[in-house]
Amino acid sequence: MQEPRTTSRNWPRSLLLGWVGWTAYSILYAAVLTKQSGVFFPYSLSASLASHYLMSFYSLPVWFLITRVLAQKRWPWHLLGHLIAGPLFAYAWLESFLAAFRSLFGEETWQQAQLFTIEYWLLHEALIVYAVFAGVFYVWRYQRQLRERERDEAALRLHTNKMELAVLKAQLNPHFLFNTLNSINALVGSNPEGARQVLARFAEVLRYSLESDRRAMVPLAEELRFVETYLDIEKARFGKRLQVQLEIDNAARSLLVPPMILQPLAENAVRHGIAPKEEGGELSVRIQPRNGRLEIEVVDNGVGTMFSSKEELLHYGTGLRNTDLRLRKMFGEESGLQINNGTAGFAVKFCIPVVPVP
Repeated sequence: MQEPRTTSRNWPRSLLLGWVGWTAYSILYAAVLTKQSGVFFPYSLSASLASHYLMSFYSLPVWFLITRVLAQKRWPWHLLGHLIAGPLFAYAWLESFLAAFRSLFGEETWQQAQLFTIEYWLLHEALIVYAVFAGVFYVWRYQRQLRERERDEAALRLHTNKMELAVLKAQLNPHFLFNTLNSINALVGSNPEGARQVLARFAEVLRYSLESDRRAMVPLAEELRFVETYLDIEKARFGKRLQVQLEIDNAARSLLVPPMILQPLAENAVRHGIAPKEEGGELSVRIQPRNGRLEIEVVDNGVGTMFSSKEELLHYGTGLRNTDLRLRKMFGEESGLQINNGTAGFAVKFCIPVVPVP
């Protein structure tokens, strides 16, 4: 994975926060030093600021080493890098601090302070500070990598989900078109004029089917026009044996739904519920918003089904199975198809979140 990079817009804020933090720590350090040793506070504050500002300055190469130079290296390279960088950090800080101290307070104060007698202790302290810096930067780098990995995984899941939805729609469209062409073919011999009228409606259906591939959601009003056109084609074949009733709440017509989500349910009702029944039957589509969700139900009073469970029914029904998968992938498991099957009549229902047209 590519190492995450801090954007240029974050640099001013990071530097400001770092400066505030080091300044606050330097003031606290100087106050404790003044109280314990009696050093005049302005002197202790100046020395503290010089020491800690220099440490913060030399921490930048440490950050660069960990997040850039060693980012893609294995642990032996990290160990070698720190064995070299640690003493360099300590020595550079010590020499810079001693030079700054002599420049700030003069030679006489320098001699009185006798900092040169505790140089090894100062080096030891600087090495400890280096280790703290390194630990903080490793934790920061790990957290950034973790967030980046989570973003990549989320993006991959989204892409996979979109691809799976596209496959489901690709499977559904030929299935639907094949069955519609069969309906038209049945009319050609017995009712040529009716077949021509159905072909005109079929052109509308085909156009919607092709356009739906480019949109994830469409207004319910468009989806209903498509389903009504499809049912007109079926009524041309079945005549009075097919009755259609639409019970649509007007408030629902402007809400968004996945394209071609109703047609497979209507087709299932016509072909497997009403068509096998000698006297035909009625298909009802009921849609209403309720409690922040859109309830959609397709009911027929046909012959029912011989399958005893939803799983068995979805296993053999391409349209229902793909519709159920689409709904669950787009809106979660609770939005999958709810099926009420029996020996007389069939009802399928689903609920999706209310999505208004933007």
